[in-house]
Amino acid sequence: MDRRQLLAWAAGTAVAMTLPGIVQAQTFPSKPVRLVVPQAGGTGNDVLARALAEKLAQAWKQPVVVENKPGANGTLAIGYVLGQPADGHTLFFAGVSNLAFNPFLYPKLPYNPTRNLTGVAMLANSPFVFVTAPSLNVSTFQDFVRMAKARPGEISFASGGIGNSTHLAMELVAERTGIRMQHVPFNGTGGSTSLMSGQTPVMMNVIAGVQPFFASKKLVPLAVTGDKRLPALPSVPTFKELGYDVQVPGWYAIVARAGTPASVVQKVNADINQVLDDPGFREKLGYQFLDPIKGPPTEVERYMKRDADAWGPIIRRLNISL
Repeated sequence: MDRRQLLAWAAGTAVAMTLPGIVQAQTFPSKPVRLVVPQAGGTGNDVLARALAEKLAQAWKQPVVVENKPGANGTLAIGYVLGQPADGHTLFFAGVSNLAFNPFLYPKLPYNPTRNLTGVAMLANSPFVFVTAPSLNVSTFQDFVRMAKARPGEISFASGGIGNSTHLAMELVAERTGIRMQHVPFNGTGGSTSLMSGQTPVMMNVIAGVQPFFASKKLVPLAVTGDKRLPALPSVPTFKELGYDVQVPGWYAIVARAGTPASVVQKVNADINQVLDDPGFREKLGYQFLDPIKGPPTEVERYMKRDADAWGPIIRRLNISL
């Protein structure tokens, strides 16, 4: 090796030693990736996570395994993620409640979203719909409000758990309309089952979780969040139309344990953004009434801060804690 070759080799080695992240990104993933979902199998979150896992597995030539770890509004799943190496091979499928609401709900939350987790990629956002069981015999949201005011505290509503976005959404509806209801929290799909049976005849939910029951009239949609009516539910008015300020975030994002190499985060972000451009995947999002959200990893922190700032005061005012 002559002097010129030796200098070139030394320079290349020095660059490689100063840029270990590039090497990590080039070799990621080097083994199967786990995508941890804080809800039970069969839920809308689980369906979306599995669709994403399938696309990423094709891109990475490595299995992407969905692991369901429901319970405690995501704290169990996040605890599991934080116990794994910070190398990007364990990712968390987060919802707004896990990242923006939990710090205000748990006096001793075992994790700090901004300190222990790092944003990887935003995924999608879902509108919410207010639904009732046919047994309640109301055909408009105004009818329901009149009934609830005439029966304060008697009507129960289902949710996906205390502090879950489905719970907070209904608490916001109750505050905005001046009604009182009984809360019955569920895990998994139990809330929808109880709703249809009439045991807990009211619920606020993401549309994908209840839409299949509209055509068969097992559930009745009365109002939706958002600025305009949904094409799939043209006869259902928005809360805004009805004169109520009910804005509820329903977004999903991918996060990883803090300390995950920035190059790996950037790679996963770029690959997820490519999936969001895939026509087949966007069609699946459409089936679940989800709007894709593309952007850099910093978008996750922006959404977290936005909704923590908006909902922290509401949670404190309603005195909800776990």
